[in-house]
Amino acid sequence: MKLQGKWLWRGALTLLALALAWLWLRPTPVTTHTLAAQPVQRSVVATGRVEAVRESVLGSTVTARVVATPVKQGAHVAASATLLLLESDELLALRAQAEAQLRDADSQLSEARRQWQRQQALFAQGFISQAALDAARRTLDAAEQRQAQTRGALAQSQAKLEQMTVRAPADGVLLTRAVEAGDVVTAGKTLLRFASDGPRRVLLDLDERDLGKVALGQTAAVLADAFPQQRAPAVVSRINASVDNARGTVEIELALTAAAEHLRSGMTVSAEILTRPAQATLLLPATAVREGRAALLEDGRVRWVKISTDERIAGQLPVTAGLSAGQQVIVPAPLLDDGARVKAQP
Repeated sequence: MKLQGKWLWRGALTLLALALAWLWLRPTPVTTHTLAAQPVQRSVVATGRVEAVRESVLGSTVTARVVATPVKQGAHVAASATLLLLESDELLALRAQAEAQLRDADSQLSEARRQWQRQQALFAQGFISQAALDAARRTLDAAEQRQAQTRGALAQSQAKLEQMTVRAPADGVLLTRAVEAGDVVTAGKTLLRFASDGPRRVLLDLDERDLGKVALGQTAAVLADAFPQQRAPAVVSRINASVDNARGTVEIELALTAAAEHLRSGMTVSAEILTRPAQATLLLPATAVREGRAALLEDGRVRWVKISTDERIAGQLPVTAGLSAGQQVIVPAPLLDDGARVKAQP
């Protein structure tokens, strides 16, 4: 019995050893990713606003009360349209007085001219003296001078009256208005912001960390949330020389290269700037990389290789060195030593 038990014990140990050896030598099942070149382009995204190339601020040259605001914000108007009307009753009265004085001066000048012509004829016939003729000439000169003075006074009152109306400098859109009827405005204060019709541009606030990727002439696509299906083509036309330290951004200007009537001045937009054209690139899942290395499946075994990658794109790493198309990379990177036996799962 003892001998039989001994052999049973030895048999069990042998079976256990065989089982452990089988487990040790059995290939570890792994999932692989076959590398293939794909067209990949690089870009940066920034947000900003649309602005008219010809945008101006308007105000009053006098201190007065606003009596009318006939144009709403966002409305399109023709050149010279009235945007603000200031109180002008006193100036209207002064203009009416100047007009009456000019009519009186015109009448006096007409009479002086008739008398001058009559006196010239009488002098030629010897009926009046030289002194009488000279007096008629002086009367005519005085009438002409008075007419010139009253005409100037009327022009001056008209110019002052024009200052009481703030007009559109061109065809365009009233972007903002800072006053309402009844407000008193002072000279030199900005009251309106106006965008003239014509070319528009996009001003972006680019993260300063992306500054090295952006260059003049790069193409971009501009997108407004209100029109998600319409991408407006543009090109980088200016890169600000300074950085906004408080925000950590750099102002980038884009020039629109095609008609984009849906983009209005003041609209918030985002833009994707193409920093590198599409190139054939090997993309590797980020989970396949550990400490700068990737595990290849070669002849049923693990082979660790050192690789170089670029910035991640949607969970994938562009491979710049160390791998080639067609190789099988184990994903995720296994906790196995170099040379370990593995088997790709179907």
